[in-house]
Amino acid sequence: MSLSGVIQFSKGHWQPLLVCLLAALLFGMHQRIGVLNTGIEQSQKDNEALSAALLGRDETIQALKGAADADRRATEQQLKIEQQKREKADAENRTLRKALEDNDCSNQRLPADALDILRGASKASPTGSATDLRLPAGGIASAL
Repeated sequence: MSLSGVIQFSKGHWQPLLVCLLAALLFGMHQRIGVLNTGIEQSQKDNEALSAALLGRDETIQALKGAADADRRATEQQLKIEQQKREKADAENRTLRKALEDNDCSNQRLPADALDILRGASKASPTGSATDLRLPAGGIASAL
């Protein structure tokens, strides 16, 4: 069939050709809409997965913030305890210096107050050895 034959055929049958052209156009649009819908469904599934991952990440961040806050509070508490220990040791040292200040003890027995402080039986602080910073009489090896 030549071009002139196709033109001649189309002049006589233009209505069915138009219907076929519209049907082909509608079929193509339907196929394209199906592909787009499939893409949209996949995007929605991906979005849901990302949202779940984001929620998990947010929960992890909150847990880490809580842990960091707990660590900070524990550090602050430890610093307070260490400050109290330093203050106790300073007070004991002042008491010991005061007890020994006017005493010529090079060849004499230490006063009872000084011995109590050195033994850890201070009258000022009955907390015991849990907060005591001093090493035992045996040295470092016995402390370990």
